Amino acid sequence: MQSLIRWVIRHTRLTLLIIALITVAACTLLPFLSLNSEYINLLPPEEEHAQLRKEVLQDSGQLPGDLYILFEGDQVFGADALNALDEVLQNLTTIPALKPPFSAFSFLTVQKKGSRLITLPLRPEEEGVLWTDASAKEFAQRLQSDAIARNLLSTKEGNALLFQLSFREAPSQPTALHQGIASLVDGLSEYGKVSIIGTPLFEDRVLYYLSKDLKSLLLLCLLVIVLLFYLAFHSKRAVLLPLSLSVIALVWTLASMVVLGYELTVVNIIVPSMVLILGSSYAIHVLHEYFRSQETNEKQEQIIVSVLRISSTIFGACLTTIIGFLSLLACKLKTFQELGVSVSLGIFYCAVLSLVYLPAMLSLLPAPKPRSVMHFNHGWVAHSIHRMSVTIVRRYPIALVVLCLMVLAFLFTNHQVTIDTDYLTYFPKADPLITDSISFAKKIGGSDPHYITLTAPDNQAGYFLRPEVLAAVHAFEQSLLEHNKDITFLFSFSRYVAFLNEVYQNTPTIPETPGLLLMLSRLLTVAQKRIAHPMLSSLLNDQASRMTITIRSYDSRYESWESLESVETLQHDITRARSLLPDGIQIQDWGVGVDALRMSRTIQGDQQRSLLLSLVLVGLVVLAQFASLGLALLALVPTLFGIMANYLFMYLARIPFDVVTIIFATVTVGVGVDAAIHFLVRFTFIRKNRPSLPDAVLLARTLEETARPIVLTSGSLVLGLLVLLFASFVPIKYFGLLLAIALLGTAFATLCILPALLLVFGFLKHNKHGH
Repeated sequence: MQSLIRWVIRHTRLTLLIIALITVAACTLLPFLSLNSEYINLLPPEEEHAQLRKEVLQDSGQLPGDLYILFEGDQVFGADALNALDEVLQNLTTIPALKPPFSAFSFLTVQKKGSRLITLPLRPEEEGVLWTDASAKEFAQRLQSDAIARNLLSTKEGNALLFQLSFREAPSQPTALHQGIASLVDGLSEYGKVSIIGTPLFEDRVLYYLSKDLKSLLLLCLLVIVLLFYLAFHSKRAVLLPLSLSVIALVWTLASMVVLGYELTVVNIIVPSMVLILGSSYAIHVLHEYFRSQETNEKQEQIIVSVLRISSTIFGACLTTIIGFLSLLACKLKTFQELGVSVSLGIFYCAVLSLVYLPAMLSLLPAPKPRSVMHFNHGWVAHSIHRMSVTIVRRYPIALVVLCLMVLAFLFTNHQVTIDTDYLTYFPKADPLITDSISFAKKIGGSDPHYITLTAPDNQAGYFLRPEVLAAVHAFEQSLLEHNKDITFLFSFSRYVAFLNEVYQNTPTIPETPGLLLMLSRLLTVAQKRIAHPMLSSLLNDQASRMTITIRSYDSRYESWESLESVETLQHDITRARSLLPDGIQIQDWGVGVDALRMSRTIQGDQQRSLLLSLVLVGLVVLAQFASLGLALLALVPTLFGIMANYLFMYLARIPFDVVTIIFATVTVGVGVDAAIHFLVRFTFIRKNRPSLPDAVLLARTLEETARPIVLTSGSLVLGLLVLLFASFVPIKYFGLLLAIALLGTAFATLCILPALLLVFGFLKHNKHGH
């Protein structure tokens, strides 16, 4: 290490030129860094479910999700409003990327005529004929009298129309297309309220917020670094050097992401901020050591001594932080893995630059002014740290009591913190898309249905055309409706047959005779041919060996979209009603809600695996560094204290885990142990050189030498992380807040609890030897 530093000092300009060339090359790659608006399928769906979606819904997952437009108000069923709606739908059909709209205008109803059933459109007049008051009134009556159409394309109150837009192809400029659609339907606002929701619009908002946060958070982080370093060192170089180091490391990191094929997502959007925040801490260590190593007159030698003295701390901190983030490779979510690799590269670049770039720059700059050095070494901060060190050593039993209380609090709150993967809660509450989506959920249910696919034993053809089988399925569905109040709409082959039978025989049940059942099923075939929509084609396959039940539901407790609790409740009801179905039927429930529940369980497992892995690996690194099992275990105490403090805070503030905050504990292990390593490195150094010092004096001396950089690094990290509170996405805000609290806890434990534990073990050691 000494040879490297001396080479850098001798070849300062060459070193800086190499760094500059690498930075310029990295800048050329930055335009290729893209934003990824995917926020639902962070975990790819199970292959079996993906195949079902492809077979049942003819959805290969390559096209954007559907858009839903809700037109509501007292004038919706007036002739003028329907004529305006007709014009809007006609204009929408001219957009090449869209399929024809699915609406009540194109839906069929059924009426009994004599001894037979006939199908006819809900729309009384042919397409192109202007609506009149009479035709509008008849249309409203037909819609309200058709239980299937009313629940599918309107609301319980009967004052709204729902139409659905599906994509024929992926648009080249989706945001512009969505804005064009919104402009078209805005003409309906004269007659009622118009709301547009759907996955593509959420992806637009994700891109908007990602772009906004990338700029604003970086700027705020840079301002925090400038302010904190100036207040700490009262020196311009102490501001410009860490700032330039962090920017260079960030450029290298983003360029590396491009090379690796990574994108910025709702999860790893924190990478730039984390690199700036974490990277600045290494510069603090170097500058602190440089300012307090002004005992020789030769400036170059001062730089070498300073860097060498702090290099072991930087190596240890860098290694443990990288291990903490690389532990995310144990996660199943690819975006967690990319986050771990990206931040690890950024931390590595910061550590290398702090040992190469900073010495080179310091050698070119004049030595610090005596006034700055005097202020640093003998100012009010130094005196405050001295008094604090003495107080901590004298009052060490208080720290032990705090530790015991925190352990008890953690044991109580450990299993009380919930997991939230409801992406509606990730966006700002005031966003119009969120308010419209919640309103939509209350009136219609979610836009992402829950599907239940039933497959006949051995795929028997014609199985679901048997009256006794379909009657059992109908009873199964009735059980779901009776026990689950979250279901707003249930659509299936058996429900449609029961509806047809109600029209035909005034009995909403499954016909007992195969002939009548077959006749009614043919009406469905006619409807499927005239209305080409996956919701109808999914009801029954051609062999009648598989049928799919489509459910729209929401969380009735919170009056919002389907939550994880709602999905679990529905799955519980499915299991309970399973006994009503014939033996041998295979049940598969799938959909966005099921995927969200699976992701919730996956990220919980990811957190446990990555946390355990990081604890073991960091413990081994500390063990290798200090060659002492006792010190290795003690080094982890501050980190565990910070994690426990966070669980307590999350419980009290009712903050749930989500796709970002779930990794805070793993990150805390890697980042939080840095302060403990710095403290123990200096502790062992002083103990080795001054073995005769009593434990209390030894600890007080260690605190005096380490408290300032620990407070500065922890302060910079905490303030930088609190900048994330200005993020648009709620998980990012929570991540910044939780990690800041965790690092406050680790800093407190390093400065107060760790000395207390060392003091206790020191007394026990002396007592053991009879002193």
